[in-house]
Amino acid sequence: MSLYFDNNNLFDAEGHLTDEGLYALKDGTLDDLGALEAAEHLSFCDYCLLRYTAMIEAAPEVMKQPMRDLIPQVQNLMRLRSFRIMTNRYVSAAAAVVLGFVLWGAVSTFGVPNPAMLTPQQPTAPRERFGTKVSTAVSGFYKSLDDTFKNFTLTAESGLDQIRTQSIGGSTAKGD
Repeated sequence: MSLYFDNNNLFDAEGHLTDEGLYALKDGTLDDLGALEAAEHLSFCDYCLLRYTAMIEAAPEVMKQPMRDLIPQVQNLMRLRSFRIMTNRYVSAAAAVVLGFVLWGAVSTFGVPNPAMLTPQQPTAPRERFGTKVSTAVSGFYKSLDDTFKNFTLTAESGLDQIRTQSIGGSTAKGD
């Protein structure tokens, strides 16, 4: 025995939906093609639409009510999505700042040649070695990157704690 309604019995000889077809549509026992045909027919046939509406209105009040309240679930989803949007913005901003510091460090480390520096001069003081400059720039970059990720993690954990607190507070208030 098939779970689905037989599509051959969906319409009567006059081209209207049969009562069994309307009940199958209401109960959800039509396959995809049958549901599509019935929905299309209801979109232009006022007679069948009135019969279908009367059948739904005749249902007990319990059947007309939603199975559960969806407002808290939708609100939690909205909070989560807004949190993700905000964190994505902060991550993009942090990446731009890090890239700016890297470029700034590269220019300050390698610099633009100064024509006065190209002429031979008397050595006055020992200059810092290139390897030391690179090491200092790289360690500074990694320290700032580590600080940025620590701040981001703290912000994300704080936001998640707020969402958890609101969802726990909402469920206990509803249970009272």
